[in-house]
Parts: sequence; C-alpha cells; structure tokens
Amino acid sequence: MSAHIGPDVTGPDHIGPGDAGPEGAGLIGRERERERVAALLAALPRDGGQVLHLSGAPGTGKTAVLRHAAARAAEQGVRVLSTAWAPAEREWPLAALHHLLRPALLQATGVPDHERAVLDTAFGGGPATPAPARLATAVLRLLDTLPVPVLLCVDDLDRLDPASRDTLRALAVLCGGTRVGLIVTERGASGAPPGPYPRTVTLGGLPDPQARALVARAGRVTGYAEEQLVLAVARGNPLALTELSLGGGPLGDTACFGMLPATPRLAEAYAEEWQALSAPARTVLLTAALSASPVARDVLAAGALLLGGADAARDGLAEVVARGLVTESSGPADADEISGAVEAVGAVGAGVVEAVEVADTGAAGAVDAEGAADRLRFPDPLVRPAVLGLESTARRMAAHAALGQCIASPAHAAWHAARCAAGPDEELARRLESLAAGPCPGRAVLVALAALEGAARLSPDPERGAARLLRAAELAGERGLADQALRYVRRIDPTGLGTHGRALLLRVYDLLPGSGAAGRERIADLCAAAREVAAQDPALARKLLLAAARRGRWQQCGPDERHLLLRVAGELRTGPRDAWYLTVTALTDPLRVPGPADPHPAPGMSGADHRSLLSQAATLTVDFERAAPLLEETEAALRAQGRYRQLPLMLVPRTMCQIWLGGEWHTARALAEEARTIADRTGQPDWAARATGMLGIVEALRGNHDRSLEHAAEVEESSLRLGQNRQLSLAVLARAITASGTGRYAEAYDRLRSLFADPATPYAFEQFWGLAFLAEAAPPAGEQADARTVVDHVASLTGEGSAPLLRRILAYADAVLAPEAEAEARYRRALRPGIEVWPLLHGMTAFGYGAWLRRRRRVTESRTPLATAESLFRALGASSRAAQTASELWATGRAAEGNSAGVPAGDAPGEDVTRVLSPQQLTIARLAARGLTNRAIGEQLRLSPRTVASHLYQIFPKLGVSSRAQLAALMGTG
Repeated sequence: MSAHIGPDVTGPDHIGPGDAGPEGAGLIGRERERERVAALLAALPRDGGQVLHLSGAPGTGKTAVLRHAAARAAEQGVRVLSTAWAPAEREWPLAALHHLLRPALLQATGVPDHERAVLDTAFGGGPATPAPARLATAVLRLLDTLPVPVLLCVDDLDRLDPASRDTLRALAVLCGGTRVGLIVTERGASGAPPGPYPRTVTLGGLPDPQARALVARAGRVTGYAEEQLVLAVARGNPLALTELSLGGGPLGDTACFGMLPATPRLAEAYAEEWQALSAPARTVLLTAALSASPVARDVLAAGALLLGGADAARDGLAEVVARGLVTESSGPADADEISGAVEAVGAVGAGVVEAVEVADTGAAGAVDAEGAADRLRFPDPLVRPAVLGLESTARRMAAHAALGQCIASPAHAAWHAARCAAGPDEELARRLESLAAGPCPGRAVLVALAALEGAARLSPDPERGAARLLRAAELAGERGLADQALRYVRRIDPTGLGTHGRALLLRVYDLLPGSGAAGRERIADLCAAAREVAAQDPALARKLLLAAARRGRWQQCGPDERHLLLRVAGELRTGPRDAWYLTVTALTDPLRVPGPADPHPAPGMSGADHRSLLSQAATLTVDFERAAPLLEETEAALRAQGRYRQLPLMLVPRTMCQIWLGGEWHTARALAEEARTIADRTGQPDWAARATGMLGIVEALRGNHDRSLEHAAEVEESSLRLGQNRQLSLAVLARAITASGTGRYAEAYDRLRSLFADPATPYAFEQFWGLAFLAEAAPPAGEQADARTVVDHVASLTGEGSAPLLRRILAYADAVLAPEAEAEARYRRALRPGIEVWPLLHGMTAFGYGAWLRRRRRVTESRTPLATAESLFRALGASSRAAQTASELWATGRAAEGNSAGVPAGDAPGEDVTRVLSPQQLTIARLAARGLTNRAIGEQLRLSPRTVASHLYQIFPKLGVSSRAQLAALMGTG
C-alpha cells in the first residue's frame, strides 16, 4: 500500500497511490462515503470533531476515499495531516504517528508544558513510550494550537506500528467537541481488537455502472468481451478493476480456474498476509491456488510431495485455514459454490460442466467420485492470482508437477502436467484438449483457450497444432475477444493447412474486425468451403454458409450469388423445416420462407443456437410476434454464455420489434444504443451502423428530427466505407420519416419510392416497413396511383402464410390509397380486432380514418379514431404525430387529451379559436404555427400553396396576429 506522506499535506495527491484509479483521478461512485466525509468536514469549524472508520478487503478503495476527503478538506481551508503504513518502519515505535504530526510539531507554539514533555518523551528518544491515553491527550492539545481545523488521514491503521495504532485509537475517543477530525482505514480481516468508532463504513464492491466506468478509466482492456471478463473476475473490487486484463501474451496459470493474472500491484496488496505465513503454509497455499481440483485430499497429497510428508502438509493447511485465506468444508459443492466461479477452487472442463450443469463459469472443479470429499474454497477469490503473482516460477512449476501426479481427474491432471512439460507430447495434448470440449460459458472460455493454447504447443504434428490454434481463434472470435483471436491467427502458417484447416481459417477471418472489407467475391469462397467440409464437419459448413448469406444480404448480392446460396443451402439441409436452412433462405430472399411452422434444429445444435436461428428468420420475414420472445430468450442465453459478439444480432432485431410491438419507444432506443456500443467494442462496424440506423428511425418517429438526420448521415458514411449498400435503406427510412414528420411529403415519398426501384431485388423488412410510410405520404404528395402499383406488386409476392404485421401493413396501405367509395370499408377492415398488437400501425390507421371522416364533414364520428390515435402516439413518445393528431382533434372542436401538442395546461386555444375559425382554417393555423411552409401545408392537406396563403390571409386578422411567430405564440407552439 502507500508509503508515508511528506511534511504538510494540503491535497489529494499527497495521500499516495489510491485503490481506485490513477493519480489525480476523481472518485467514482461511493455516494455514501462522500456524504459521510462531507458531514464530517461541515462539523469541524463548529467544534464538532468526528471520527470516520473505513474498513474493507484489500483493493476496495479505502485510500481513494481518503484521498477524496483530503482534497475536499483542502478546498475548505482545513489543514490535512496524513500518514500510512511503511513496511521498513513497522518495528519502530511511534514512527507512523511522528510522520503524521511532524508538520504540526515544527510549527506548534503554545502547547502546555506538561503535554510538551509528553511529546518530547515520545518523539525525542525518551526512556519509555508514554501510555496511549496520555500521548493522545498531548497530541490533541498540540493540534488545538493550530489556527485552522485539522483533518487527520490515517491509511492502513491495522498495519502501523503498535504504539502509533494504540495512540490513534485513544485519540479517536477524544475528538468530539474539538476542531480535529479523524479518518482511518483498516482491512476488514484485521486481527486487532475493534476501535472506538461510532461511524464505521465497510467498503464493498462497486455496482456495475461504476465498475464499468473505472475499467474504462484504467484503459487496460481492449474490448467489450474483455471488459466483461474483468468485471466478472473483479466482482466490483476497484483495485482489481484497474489492474486486471488479458494482457498481450499467452494465458497463464490463472486461466485454469477462470481468472486473470495479477499485476505486481494487485499481488502486493496481499503480500503482507503471504509473508506472515510459515514456509509449509506458503507451499500449501500455492498448491491450493494452482490446483484445478477443489478436493482437499488432492491438494494435501501434492503438498505432501512438495514438503516431504503428510503431517507438514496438514499443518500448513491448518495454518492457512486459521488465517482465513482458505476455508474447508465437507460434502458436495453447494449451488452457490458451483455457480460462483471465482469462489471455488477448481476449473471448468467439458466433463465437469456436463456433470454439474454449470450455467456460468469455472466453479466446480473435478468433482469427487463419491461426491462428498472435503473441498477447499477461497473466501476472497483474488487471493489466488495474487499468490501466484508473489511466487517464483520455479516454485509454481514444482507445484504443477506435484498436482499432475496427485489429481484424480485425467483432464485436470493433464493441465498441470502440460504446464511443466518440456517437449511435444500428443497424448498429453489430447487429454488437455478435452478441457475445451463442450460449452464454455462465462469465464470458462479462459479454461478452454488456455487448454487449446497448451495443446497446440505440445502437438508434434504442425498441422494438428495449427488446427488447435484455429479452434482457439474461432472460440475467441465468437466471444468477441478479437485481439486474442488475432494473436492465435498470427501464429499459424496457412500454407501448412489442409482442406478443413483452410475452411476453418476462412471462418475465423470472417469473425475478425475488418472482415466486412472483403467484397462479394467472398460469398463464393465461403460457399465452396462449406461444400468441401460438409461431410467431415457439418457444423462448420453451416457456419460458413450462414456467414455467406449474411454477407450476401448486407452487400445486396446479385441473382447469381443468391442462386448459389440457395442451391448450396438446399444441398446441405437436413430437411425442409431445417431451422438453419430457413434462416439462410430468409437472409437471401425472405418471401421464399414458408409460413409459420415448427422448424427442427440441425443435429448437434444447442437450444440457444436453434432459437437464435428461428429469431433471425422471423425478424427478416417481419414476424415480430414470433421473433420477440425468441430474441429475448436468446439474448439472455448469449449473455450467460459470454458470447458477446452475437449480442448486436439480437439487440438490433429487438429494437425493430419494440418499434412495432412496444408501447414506449424509449426501450427501443436503449436497445439500439446498447447494440451500437457492443458492436463498436467487439469490432463489428457493420452492426454498429445497423444499430445507428435503428436509432435514426426511432428518433425520427419520436420527432427528434435533427438527431435522426445525424444518425442517418453516420449510416450513409459507414455504408460507403464498408461497401454494404443494404444499410443505406435504414438511412432512407430515417430521412423519409423525418420528412413526413415535418410535412415534406413529396420528399418523403421520393425517398421511400427508391426502396422499391428494382422489383427483381428480394424485399425484406426495410421495404415492408417502408410500405406503410409510402402509403401515408402518397396522398398529400399526389402519388396515389404510383403507390397503388407498389402496394399491388408487394401484395402479389406475399402468400397466405406471410407474417401478420405484413398483412396488416398491406391492409393499411389499401385503405389509405382506396377509391373514395371503398375507403371506409377498407379502413374498417384495417382496424378490425387484433390491430392493438401493433400500437404504431394502430395509431397510423386510426389517424388516417379519423382524418378521412373529418374531411367529409363527419366531425362527430371522426373524434373517436382521432382521440385513439392521439393517445397512442403520446404513449409511444411520437411527439410530432401526436401534435398533428391534436390539430385534427382541435379542428373537430375537441381538445386533445393531456394537451399533447405542447400547449400548456389551461392555455389551449381550443374554444376561443374554434369559435372564429373554420375546421380547415384551424388545421392550417396549427400547421403554420408548427413552422410548416405553405407548400408543406398544401402537401399535407392536398391544397395548393396559393390556397394556403389565402386562408392565412383570412386567419391572421381573425386572430389579431400579423406574423407566424405571433401565431405560434397564440397557438401555444412558440
């Protein structure tokens, strides 16, 4: 921990290195502790001296809070005196107290003779050390002579020399009623008796948002997946959050139990406890910390080999247990021990995961065959990597060799044998590789990667070694650990790979950042590789073809590539209802996917992967009712498994579902923002652009037009950079909805019409969404006939098995574009029961019907659908649509519920204005007050700009205004 402070401390930088971040960085979180510090400092000038005691495990940020207190005190003119533990001076009585008081001793005048004598005896080399109570009284008199209040900051009180510690505890009793405040920190597991501290705060881990902020400030991690590993291992410990990372080299000993290696600073935090142990206890602690098995007899057997006898090993274990570093319990591991990876002494292997059905990482080790062996556990999981960081390489290798001989599980024994193996050994490599078989949830990915690294190193055959590295690279890439995957790929010589190796390398390349730069020619390469390995590795073949289909979709491949994808998918499918085959088809041509059924998973496919495929196929065919629960389930499974790279593939479609199915769009925006963040930090700029496109659409619908246009511009720039034209359709939707929201219907129609420019290109959700907004914009833009041809063409492509939302969109478009004599019947058909499932479409349809009724002077009938639409838009957060609907309602003589158009309560112009303006004039006045031009108003109301100007010429004198600004103020929109 920190060393002594200099003579006079007036700010936080003098406290020493803190546990919560780099020097000079502000405190993150700790609101409760900030409040206690503020209260203590506020009381000092009023003779309200207080004592604040901070306790906690190593690295919990006690020093950071102390630094914060010193900084706030200096800002308020309080004198700050500080001291901390210095290892070299622990045996010197009162050394720490002298460092604390030295600035005051040099400047003090007016100390009574009796107290001066006590201080001289204590610090002047007197024959005996004064009693703590007498010395504390003298110290208080000394501090009372200073002209300003004083704050004493004492770090690591429990590790100071005993005389200083006892005196400071006695001083804590005397601070009340003085201008002296005292803040002390101690470790939670101190063996000393508790002090007289009425205000004690125990620091625990930081909550997730603050932990993420601290990891980001430390700057050690390189991506989202690595950040998640650090958060899981550190469990909120600030020192661990700032120190842990994967690093740039091979995974080390800590990987076998799902932990990250300790830095020297993190190891040093535990050095004192380690140094206080006897030699046998250190050996047993090292063996337990390294062991892939939590079974006590395995650790004791290895310890006996190292110490030369079982008695020495048992004594060493007893000492470690007595000091609280390790606990020992009988019986099988409980649920908490199994699910909490870093709390167990063990590693995750395929067999273990299958045996105990671990849902998260590294918790259960090699389970004893009888299921009731004594097990060892580390109460503070960070002790394990810290101990390994403090021990020498030679001692760790010796412990590995002993554990390799004593652990019963062949796979885990192989882990230890491999760590100290000198040369190639295929049998050992095969046993080690078995640790990477099966699922690798959470931090168990570290076990699998380290096992594959070791197996590759031990492989006598270079091609076999390269294949193992490729498996590691694929696993790292799938988990979003891009830098780790790149490190493995760089160690591989492609010229030595066989057919399967080359196919796997192609798959790995597709997972790496920058893979989107490859053009459409990669589609043929992926299809060819899928065909070549289909017989040997069907799972790899499916992954390759899915990658080809996704590339074909977003790069808008031509008919030849589409035909190739569908042909190869047909060759490789296991049946017509194969979920994988349906997803490839949906990516290639969504309207080819047959109606709802229950697709079956491919052989060997996990439930999560099967649900993922089903959700993708449902999303692409706009079957959002079916997709929404599947997406939510799959997202939860991916998070639990640590497959963070795939999260944007779930979050972006969930945003789509929320736009149409959700009752509030802030959820959709949150999903899109998280998708963009994860995609950015997992090296997927293509998915970041798609998430940005979704944000643009959400903001356009909410009426935040400037932000929507900013997002659209980002998507356009990204699409050009990536060469993925399909993403431009998201920008088109955002810009078109923004144009409609501001009354520019002709522009909106032109943009939306471009989505249907090539009838030969397969339509997908962008066109299906666009169809609703195209139909909405067509009447005010004067494009009903052209829009009708588009709607008829899309209708001709859809069958009875098409998604319910698509059928409802077609019904809405059919009503909006219907001939006058048929419109009402079609609106009623579009509004039939079931429309409530899609609030946005419900609102659009109700608004269209209400506006149609009002323009035919059926004012009373129009109020109900208009009120329904206004309520829906307001609940969704669609401000511009709610305002437009409110204008229509006011034109009927009825005020909108809640004044959603932005009129302050009590100021709505409804009654007064409606008495002097006709319904059409009121509508024009409301639109002009919102800032629409005469042309935009005319497009919306199907009037010429000259007619609009004529109406405004009559409206202004009726309302007593002479400008649009005055009109806006009167109508409540200025």
